[in-house]
Amino acid sequence: MSEKHSNARRMPAGFSGLQTLEARLVEAGFAHPRPRWILEVAPTASASPQTDLNKSRVLVDADSCCWPFRAELECWPLDDDSVPGVLMRHVWQPAVRGNLLAEATRVLKPGGVLVSVSANPWHRMAWQELGRSAMRLPSWPQFQLMHARCNLQLSISANVQLRGLVPGLFPVLAVVARKPAEPARIEPVRFRQPQVAAGSAVPSQCRAA
Repeated sequence: MSEKHSNARRMPAGFSGLQTLEARLVEAGFAHPRPRWILEVAPTASASPQTDLNKSRVLVDADSCCWPFRAELECWPLDDDSVPGVLMRHVWQPAVRGNLLAEATRVLKPGGVLVSVSANPWHRMAWQELGRSAMRLPSWPQFQLMHARCNLQLSISANVQLRGLVPGLFPVLAVVARKPAEPARIEPVRFRQPQVAAGSAVPSQCRAA
């Protein structure tokens, strides 16, 4: 998948003024372990954060995935458990009419990391971008609950937890979650039945003293 596309449409800009902050959050979210590549899912007009991570992009409009393929928002043409890392950016904007989190969980490999970024509905930047529609964005508790409902294991520092609980303190909400690894299969050990060798025993040449 190439970074260039020609199918962009007018949509909310994805809070492009927060690029530096988002880039730091994304880098931290994928730091340990660092995936070989990530799949970034974002609105068409959303500028991708600058990062050294190898990434492919899926761009969405109001009703569908529009680049680099056409598909329903909740039906990606990707195999189950095939993507080592997923980045979800601002797909909870009111202009995007669909829940993409379940699909992101489906394609994520077991043990893989998913990082979700959304604007804080209580911060002034969200209101400047979306007006009263910002109230439709998920709050910090809702944002975490959405990921937990997809059976993802949240990995969020205590510092980020506290900042998220203060309304309007931080402009961006970021959740780091991991898809549980598949348990190792333990095969039972099967012992063969002992066999008694045929024939007589060889007499010993040793004599007791």
